[in-house]
Order: sequence, then C-alpha cells, then structure tokens
Amino acid sequence: MKTKLLFAFIAGFFSLPLFSQKDQEMAVYAEKKGDDYYLVRLVKDQPVPKVYVYSNGVTQPYKKYNELKDIVMDFPGMMEANNSTKEELVSVLKKGDHFYEITSQRKDPKNFEKTTITVYEVYQGQKRIVEEYGSILELMSTPYKEAIFIN
Repeated sequence: MKTKLLFAFIAGFFSLPLFSQKDQEMAVYAEKKGDDYYLVRLVKDQPVPKVYVYSNGVTQPYKKYNELKDIVMDFPGMMEANNSTKEELVSVLKKGDHFYEITSQRKDPKNFEKTTITVYEVYQGQKRIVEEYGSILELMSTPYKEAIFIN
C-alpha cells in the first residue's frame, strides 16, 4: 500500500510543466550517510528513479534499480518524506568553492504546491540559510535550480 502511495507521489512530479525536457532529471529525495549523499532523481518517462552517490566532490551512479520498492528498501526515509511536514533533504549542489544542501518542507503533505524550498550553504560542518523560496516555481529563476532540475 505504501509503495502505491509513493508511486502516486512520484507520478505527480511528472505532471509539473517545469519537468519537460526529455532527458532532464528531477531531484526528489536525498539522504546523507556518513560523508556521502545519496541522491534519488526522477527521469521523465522512466518508471524507476535513478540513484546517485555524491562523494568527495563527485556525483556518480550508485546502483541500478529495477523496481521502486528496491529503492525504498535501501532508503526507507523516502516513505516518511512522502507524507511528512518536516524539512527533508532533496539535493546537493557544488558551485565553485561553495557547497549547498537543498531541502523542502511541505506545509500540507497532501499538497505539493505548499512547499518551502530552503538553500543552505555548508562550510566546515556549519550550515547557514542562503535563500528560502515559497515554491519550486520561485526556485526556477535562481542559480540553485540546477540542484533540482539536472540536464
């Protein structure tokens, strides 16, 4: 049942008009384990997201999954994030000497449009808020959009 809810959640992302380029990926979930970040990204017209690992300044494919449930088994936090109103890590971005974590927080777990996106700069283990956006649409005109929409 929970996997079906997650499928519905992911299908909702594909309806976003912003997510329109054929090979574009959209970051939907990230998890930090030790010093590494595991990044889950949707690809248009593909039923299973891709998973990457960001380690030592390099992003590379982590593992090829054939079913969504296998990703959920490796990253059970995805299920909690699906219906959560707490702040969740979505992606990371390295620009020059700066490293950013991008989070989202839904005001209403059933309404994707009521989401706050926060960009944190991480420096020497400390995080500071750089920007906060009231929706993913506001993020689209910023230099941080490439953390969510990856070509």
